[in-house]
Amino acid sequence: MYKGEFQGEERYFKKETEDKNPYYRVFRWVRIPSGEENALWANAPLRLLFLTKDQNTGGNISWDVRGELFRYISEEYKPEEMWLDTNNAFYRNLVYTLYGIMNTTSENKISYHEIDDKKALEYIDAKEHIFARINCKKEVGGSRCTTNVLKNAIDNDYNLLKQQISNLEADIFVCCGLMYFMPNLLNDMGYHFEPQDNDKWIFYDSDRNKIAINSYHLSYSGFNYDNLISAYHIFLKKLYMDEQIDFTKSHRV
Repeated sequence: MYKGEFQGEERYFKKETEDKNPYYRVFRWVRIPSGEENALWANAPLRLLFLTKDQNTGGNISWDVRGELFRYISEEYKPEEMWLDTNNAFYRNLVYTLYGIMNTTSENKISYHEIDDKKALEYIDAKEHIFARINCKKEVGGSRCTTNVLKNAIDNDYNLLKQQISNLEADIFVCCGLMYFMPNLLNDMGYHFEPQDNDKWIFYDSDRNKIAINSYHLSYSGFNYDNLISAYHIFLKKLYMDEQIDFTKSHRV
C-alpha cells in the first residue's frame, strides 16, 4: 500500500443516459507512492497481506487500491482531518483487523471495543506499518462474487496470482472470503499450512513460521472481529508455550 502524501484527484466518467452534460465528476483523496514502499516492505518486522476477492467497481468507477485512505471523503476537509469511514464495512473491518492483529501478542489481546478510530488511522498511516493487499480475481466485480466465479477467475489467472504472492513473501495472510479455497490455494503454491483450532480460523506453516487466517469477506454483515482476534491470540499463546516461539518478533532476523 502507498505511503506517500495525500493528493486530491478528480475524474470524469461518461453517463449511461443522454443529457446536456454527458459526464459526471468524481472527487477522491488518494495517497500517492512515496518511492520507499519496496524498502519498507523488505524490512518490515512482520509482513501482513490481505487476500481479497475483487474490486467492487459499481458505477464503472475503478481506482488503484494501493492509494486508499479508508476515510470518509469530502472536499471540505483535508485528509488528515477526516475520520474513519465506519459506514464502509470493508474499510472499517480492514483497519480494525490490521490494527488488532499487529498489536495483539501472546500476552495481550486487542478487543473490538478497545480500538479508537483515530489511533487506528494514525497507525495505518505510519510508514513503518506497511501492509499489502491483493485482489485474487483480476476482473472487475460488484457487491457480490459467487464461489464459482471466484474459482474460475483464480484458475484463469493462477500463475499471475502465484507470482504476486511469491514476490511478497508475507508472514501473515488474511484470507478474506476465501474459506472454500483455504488452505489449498496457498498450499498449492508451496506452503504447508495446517489448521490450528477446531473452528479453522488459524492455519500455521511451521516450516516457514507463517500464519494464514481464514477470515470472512471484509464487507460481510456477519464479520466477527473478536472471534478472529481471539483465535489469533490463543494461537500465539499456545505457540509460545509449546514451542517457545514469539511469532510477533521480527521475521527479518
